[in-house]
Amino acid sequence: MKIAKQTYQKNMVLTKTQQNVLNVIREYLGGNSHPPTLSELSDLLHININAVRDHLLALDRKQVLRYVPNISRGIELPSTKPSGIPIYGFVPAGHPFMSQENVVDTFEVQRYISASDNVFGLYVRGDSMKDAQIATGDLLFVDPDVEAKNGRMVVALVEGEPTVKWFQKEGSTVSLIPANKKYKPIIVNKHDENFKIVGVVVGMIRALDKTRIDNTMKLKKAS
Repeated sequence: MKIAKQTYQKNMVLTKTQQNVLNVIREYLGGNSHPPTLSELSDLLHININAVRDHLLALDRKQVLRYVPNISRGIELPSTKPSGIPIYGFVPAGHPFMSQENVVDTFEVQRYISASDNVFGLYVRGDSMKDAQIATGDLLFVDPDVEAKNGRMVVALVEGEPTVKWFQKEGSTVSLIPANKKYKPIIVNKHDENFKIVGVVVGMIRALDKTRIDNTMKLKKAS
């Protein structure tokens, strides 16, 4: 369902009942991919459908939501966060790669994989994970809220440089293991201030034609 764009105003004064209606709609959307019907709101709020309609019209007038009568599920809340997760590009060693300046694109990954709200994307550079079928230009989805366990693929920061490796921990010793025999494992102490696990790799996309990726990176460098 597409609804015409509308400018929403903040800090509008709502009655207690209107705030309750708004909270119920938000709670419903938190567990569903679509807004509630009038009948569903009537059941959730324990009021009749006409009263629900009146409250929605009042909320629409106050521009805290968009309500289109006579359309099933014709309710839209304003977006509270940017669409899509940030995707970070290649970055020279020693530079903070998770900075706004290094965001090269966005992607709505939650449509395709199960991940937390903090998941982000990272383009791969190098061949240290080639035997795990990870190559330069691949887009990895990294979730900081997933626990790094032995055998998982992680993104780590070592001396300020991001690296993608298999994770292995024994006691306080962490081994970051490449999937390429020409590289040696990186051995660090988990308490080393120059070492940090950024997140666990939870998904990947590979573009067979890397032209768009190359163009995106060139545009970012030129900006």
